[in-house]
Amino acid sequence: MEDVKITNNLEQFLRFYDKATIECASSDRRFQLWKKYYGFASVPPGDIGEQLVKEMLDYAWDKYSLVYDRIKYWEPDFLRIHELTLLVKEKLHYSAFLNIEILFFVGTFESEPFIKRNEDQSLSICFPVESDWSDFRLSQEIANAVHCLKSGLSPNYGRTLAQVIFQEGIALHTTQQVMTVDADRDTELLWGHDKCSQEPNRIMMNLIPYLSRSDYEAIYSFTKGTGASGYEREANFTGWLLVKHLLNKGYRLEELASIPQKGINKFVEQSLFSLLDHAFLIQAQE
Repeated sequence: MEDVKITNNLEQFLRFYDKATIECASSDRRFQLWKKYYGFASVPPGDIGEQLVKEMLDYAWDKYSLVYDRIKYWEPDFLRIHELTLLVKEKLHYSAFLNIEILFFVGTFESEPFIKRNEDQSLSICFPVESDWSDFRLSQEIANAVHCLKSGLSPNYGRTLAQVIFQEGIALHTTQQVMTVDADRDTELLWGHDKCSQEPNRIMMNLIPYLSRSDYEAIYSFTKGTGASGYEREANFTGWLLVKHLLNKGYRLEELASIPQKGINKFVEQSLFSLLDHAFLIQAQE
């Protein structure tokens, strides 16, 4: 059995929610109770992070009652998690002992899964349970974690946009290869509604000047907000195209995932220019 520890902090969230509900707490009081009894979120440190959490909590508050029972009686699928972990390790040729934690938490209905590095250098994959997430997304996060372990990449804050693009591309292609036929549908859903595929050239050209940025605003813009070309998830889409191009040139996923962190920025920049030069792009739809 792989060393994958599965935990959750759902009881702490329910303690906060129940207390705030009984009190009919105001927005400010809810936030105080959230910090006291729960306090778990992926936001930048400092005042900006606190303001983001408060706003997200206000947005989510009325929705929690609709999923209260799901949170209270939630159980992980241990066998499926173990199966996905083995498949990802096999695809990325990672034979070392895998020391990761999968921590299930309650987010704010817009929370994304994320990975954090612990003091002992192990990784925790943090996965929200209030919204429906497919096995496809869980497999992506496992692939991201394995990639971090192979390359030394930072799992969360501190990554450049180039590193985010590369990591997301590898995770998407790894997941598609280890999943069923549903993988194609799930991959398309990541950006299909914004029709990124209509303007791949412009998206990549407009993104290149930002490759070295590592600040929260830039990373958020290209992964969750609208990027330089006005589409959502431009980094994910670019990562998908870039890694597809590299695989067609003869690279293997396990080879790409082994590129050390210090070499990724330059490699991504050169590979994007190569991709543009050879016009190896998805053609714009009529």
